Formats: sequence, C-alpha cells, structure tokens
Amino acid sequence: MNIIQPARLTFWRFIFVATAALLFLSVNQLLGKANAVGVDLSASTSWRGLLAGLSALGLLSLLLFAFVGSRYGERVLALAEFPERAPAQLRWLGAVLIGVALVGFTFVFTIPFLRSFFAGVTWIRALGFWSFSLVGMWGIKFLRKETPWFSALVAIILCQATFHLLLLYWPRVTDYPFAMGWSETSRYYYPSLYLSEKVYGQPYPWPILHPTLHLLLVPPYLFDASLWVHRFWRIALGYLLVAAVVPVLLRRLSIPGRAARWLTGLWMFLYLYMGPIYFHLTIPVILVLWGFSTRSDRRTWIVLLLASVWSGWSRVNWYPMPGLIAAVLYLMEVPYKGKNVLTYLLKPALWFIVGTLVAFLSQRVYIALSGIPDSSVFYSSFTSDLLWYRLWPNSSFYFGIVPGVIWVSLPMWLAVYVALRSSKGDWHPLRLALIFAAVLVILLGGVIVSLKIGGGANLHNLDAYFILLLICVAYLVLAGYRSETGAIARPVSLHWLLVLALMYSPVSTYLQFGIGFKTYDSVRTQKVLAGLQAQVDAVNARDGEILFITQRHLVAMHMLNGVTLLPEYEREDLMEMAMANDVQSLTRFREDMENQRFALIVVDPLNYNLLARRRSFSEENNVWVTRVVKPILCNYREEAVFPADEIALYVPQEGARQCP
Repeated sequence: MNIIQPARLTFWRFIFVATAALLFLSVNQLLGKANAVGVDLSASTSWRGLLAGLSALGLLSLLLFAFVGSRYGERVLALAEFPERAPAQLRWLGAVLIGVALVGFTFVFTIPFLRSFFAGVTWIRALGFWSFSLVGMWGIKFLRKETPWFSALVAIILCQATFHLLLLYWPRVTDYPFAMGWSETSRYYYPSLYLSEKVYGQPYPWPILHPTLHLLLVPPYLFDASLWVHRFWRIALGYLLVAAVVPVLLRRLSIPGRAARWLTGLWMFLYLYMGPIYFHLTIPVILVLWGFSTRSDRRTWIVLLLASVWSGWSRVNWYPMPGLIAAVLYLMEVPYKGKNVLTYLLKPALWFIVGTLVAFLSQRVYIALSGIPDSSVFYSSFTSDLLWYRLWPNSSFYFGIVPGVIWVSLPMWLAVYVALRSSKGDWHPLRLALIFAAVLVILLGGVIVSLKIGGGANLHNLDAYFILLLICVAYLVLAGYRSETGAIARPVSLHWLLVLALMYSPVSTYLQFGIGFKTYDSVRTQKVLAGLQAQVDAVNARDGEILFITQRHLVAMHMLNGVTLLPEYEREDLMEMAMANDVQSLTRFREDMENQRFALIVVDPLNYNLLARRRSFSEENNVWVTRVVKPILCNYREEAVFPADEIALYVPQEGARQCP
C-alpha cells in the first residue's frame, strides 16, 4: 500500500484546524462537566484558568491556520518544520521526543487525580493523545528527516495507541482474592472442571459455555498456581494469540519495506482488538492463514479439519469460519481463467461444507465427553429472544448495531472500492461475487447473534465478519491476490484522508480507558475470607450444602477449605437459563429454592429491581430478577453482606416466607 501524501499546505492546515477543533470541543465538554458537578466558574480561578488557556490555544491554532495561506505562511511553516533543518547534533532530541510521545498519554492518565477529574471528558483525552502524537511526529523528523510528515504522524499514532493497549490490562494482575467484574470468577472456575479429579477429588461435567476458551486457561491449574498467575496467564495469552494473527496474515501479502510491514502489523493488531475478537477464536484463523496452500491440498485439508474441530468446540456461529476463510483465500489466490465453474468451485465448496459438518460433529463429540446428559443446554441461544430494537441506537449500545457496523467498517469498504477501481481487468465477476457473498453471510450471522438477549452491547459478536473483512481488505489493498493473468497484484495507493479513516476506530477504541491500578486492604479482605470460612465451617458442622453462585474460584483454588463443589447453578449458567427461558432447568432451580436445599448461598448482593427499556440491559436484568433473583429472595434472607467485595451470604428464611 502506498499513501497519497497531502500537499504541504494541506497537511499543516489540517494539523492546525484539527488542533483547534479538539481544543474547543474540550472547552465545551468541560463547561458541561462544570455545570454537572456544580462548579461556580466565577469563584473558581483554576477552572477559569484551564478554560481560558485551552481557548487561547484554540484561537492560536486558528490564527496559525489563517497565516499558513497568507504572506506570513512561509514563516509559520519554517517554524513548524524546524526538525527538517535541525543540525545532526540534535538527533538525540528526536529520541527524547519519541520516548515522551510513546508513554506520555498513558502515563498522564494513570495519575488518579487526572483520571478521575477528566472522567467522561473524552475530548480532553483525545486532545492529550493528539498533542503527544504531534510531539512524536517532530521527534521522528529529527531522527529521519526524509520521512514524510504525514507518515511520521501515522507512525507515532499507531505506536502510541499500541503501547497504551499493551499496558491497559496488566493492572488486573493482582492477588486481590475476589472476582473483579461479572464474569471473572467464571473464567477462572470453568477451567478447573477439565481437571476436576485433581482439583476437587472427584469428576465433574465440563463447561457448557466457551469450552475452548476455558481449555486454554487450564495450565495454571497444573501446578496449583495462585490467582494472580491465572490473571497473568489470561492477559498474556490474549495478547499473544491476537498478535499471532498478524504475522501469518502479513506473510501472505506483498508489503515492501520493514517499516511499512511493522506499521501495517500494528494497525492490524489494533483492529483485531477493536471488535474485539475473543482470543480462543484466533486459533482457527491462525491455523488456516498459516497452513492454507494452493500447492498442497493435503496441508490445506489438515489445517482446515483442525481449525473446524476447534471452531466446533468454541461457538455455533463459528462453525463455517474455517471453510469460509479457506474459500476466500482460494478465490483471492487462484484465478478463474475460464475454467469450468464446477471444477473451479469444487474445492472451496467442499472446504465450506466439510468444515461446517466437522465443526458440528466435533461439538457433538464434546457434548458426549462433557458428562452433561442434556445436550439442549448447549443450544440455549437458539431459544432466546431477539431484541430487534438494538439494531439502532439504544441505552445498551449508544451506537446501535447497524450504525456501529457502518461506522467501523465503512472505511474498509471504501478501501475495497479504491482497490477494485484501480484493478480493472484483474478480477472475474464470479470471484468477487463469491467473496462478497461470504462476507455478507458472516455479517448477517453476526448481526443475528448480536440481537440475541445478552448481546448487542458492542460489536464483539461480529468478530467473524471483522476477521473476514480484514483478510479481504489486506489482500485487495496490500497486494496479496492474483489477477486473472496469474500475476501478483500491484500495491494500491490510498488517499491520506482514507488512511486516517482506517485508523480512527482501531486507534480510538481503547483510548477512552485509563490505566488504574487496583489497590485493596489486604487485612480487610483476609477478614472477609476468614468470615466466609467460618460460615462454611458452621454449615459443614450441620451437614448442610453450600451453593456458590459466584466466587467459585475461591473453591477451585482452595482459598476456602472444606467446600464440596456443587456444579449446578453457577452464575453464567443461570443467566443462560434465564435468557433462554429454559423451563425445565428453571423449574428445578425454583424447586431447590422452595425446598431450601442449600444451607448457605454465596452470591453478589441481590435486589428485586425491574428496569424500563430505556435503561441499559433492561431485558437481561429483568429475566435475571424474575427467574433467578425472585426464587432466591422468596425463600432466603440476607445473612451478611460485604459490599466492597460484592459478596452476600443468604440463608433459609424461617417461619412465614416473605417475597419481594
């Protein structure tokens, strides 16, 4: 890919107007925040000073924008372009500026005061990122004067965003003993079921949800690792597997120059996290991209079958993905050249059909091995409701699925259009039609999955679509396909504005999140653990049963002693039952609550609170409340609560039972 560089005046006008826009948008948002928190601007010199300073810088940027086109323009440009004329002795300054730019944004927003003060002020974060990008751009020009200004800006933006993303999740590696977030305890409990005899001393059924994800998280259980090791393993594995998609895709493309390949790779890495794609789903992608070969059918079939088995163990909507990826690679790399249609399409058709069938059969094998007698629980999503209103902006997803998909993927489709327009004669219509059909099928499947209750809060259920679209754009723009003559395609030149558009969503997605380190009072948490242990011991003395709906990792990692695991009714399983309205399972759960089967229930604090549709995740909340929370609260009472750790203990009600 070549970048059509902006003209000198155009570039600097863009820099000045973009800076001014970010400054004034920040001022406007800060005024709104001041009003929201009740700041009296007439009495607050610090707020007035901040707003005045930002406004003055905005006016200066507009003034420079005006000067660039005037008789003073050359003086302004000479000042802005000083690094091009700087003596060689100042090259060290370039390294300093690049270092500051790479870490500056991330470091500034790790400071607790700034992170809390500017919470919700997204334009300030954007302004900070942009400012450090300009610093880094000048640093690159100090070191490599021949680098075009726009290319230097692109390079530092991608490097800065990647650095921020790579540091973003590490603060979650902590020995804090309780779960952080809705699903964290499930992520560390479910892997233990694969080694249940080792961990619990008896066999238990395997996980129902995301089997391959939890299979990848098993290794820390092999050596009885602490909770912080499990957290470290999960985060490191996520980075490594998502990053591993990049080199196997790049090796199939023709990108001249090491710097161009690195920057393209950074953009791909950011793009893959944008969706985001769950890291266990990268494995079939990696296998097919690495092993697919137009010269060796045997190699292609081996990786296709392996990838299909993994997809079958992963999730239903990924059944066809290995076959579709192989088919798209075939259509990209093998010209039609007037072949018989049936002959030409036989291989990709077989890959798609056989791959999907193998994925289905592999899941049936998993179900047979899992020890779960009722296979219908693996297909609960088929009976859950479709929430059509989430196609459009709503309280659970402010973009909405349709506008969100268009916003994120429109630049990719514009790049496809530019590539096809510049490659007239390279394509037979049959090849293009089938490629677009594959992408459309995957897009529709992802939209349907996103509409299911429990989905639609972001675009992660469209991960297969984004993967396939990335492969198509990479081949078309970065010279990976073969034309009808059999020749490798020529690189495509993209306008600099389109390059910015392609970068926007991948770069901006994670900049809204600051890096905050979780601290906790170890003495207090040890007292909570001791209190939980005392409750467990008291129930054991009465030969009662204990149900951990949440915090099951405490049992799996032996942070509590004397707990006999009851595998049913884990929180994510209960939520799936509620969303799918699994009458049989919910009836059994309700009967267990009414019979007060459990002497103690450990769960997060429960409230009977129904939400209107205008509230975020109202449907999910309401089925949880009516089908899970109500049966508990009608038969159990809160014995103790630890709000700082989101843990509550419930014991059977005595006498006449009270319902909320």
